[in-house]
Amino acid sequence: SITVELIKYCIEHLLQIEQRRKHILAYIKQIAPNPKDVQIYLSVPGIGKKTALRIYAELGDLRRFNNANQVDAFIGIDPGESQSGNTDKHLPITKHGNAIARKIMYRIITQMESAKKTKPCHIIDYYEHKKQLSQTKGHKKAAIASMHKLIRTIYALIINDQSYDYHKALRNQR
Repeated sequence: SITVELIKYCIEHLLQIEQRRKHILAYIKQIAPNPKDVQIYLSVPGIGKKTALRIYAELGDLRRFNNANQVDAFIGIDPGESQSGNTDKHLPITKHGNAIARKIMYRIITQMESAKKTKPCHIIDYYEHKKQLSQTKGHKKAAIASMHKLIRTIYALIINDQSYDYHKALRNQR
């Protein structure tokens, strides 16, 4: 019947998409100029192989940025500001950056939250603290603040060429 043929076509198309995705991930891994960066991403709890490659593909070499705030601006989670006379307004995030990288970072926070029982992470400790402080504002503001902390952590790890260590991260927190 036509329904069976349509289902067969959709399955074949999905298999082709999956093969193409695997090929792209292998290509990213192959062309990565510094494979150690991907290993550093993998050391952070909640980041798997595919996610690490996707971060690397979207952000590139973080060493090209002067500080973590520039990475925030590149991704688009820097806070907006408006000044008029003596009035300063703090607006939500600008969203002028890389939307795909922003989505990946948001998903990492949710992955970290599900992996917190087996792999402790100071970022999720911070996320839960923020959620408790602002229960009326919802989890998105806490997630954005945690994304900022994640970017600062990843940037520091890449710049210092070291893997993630929960106990060291707890000592280095502000």
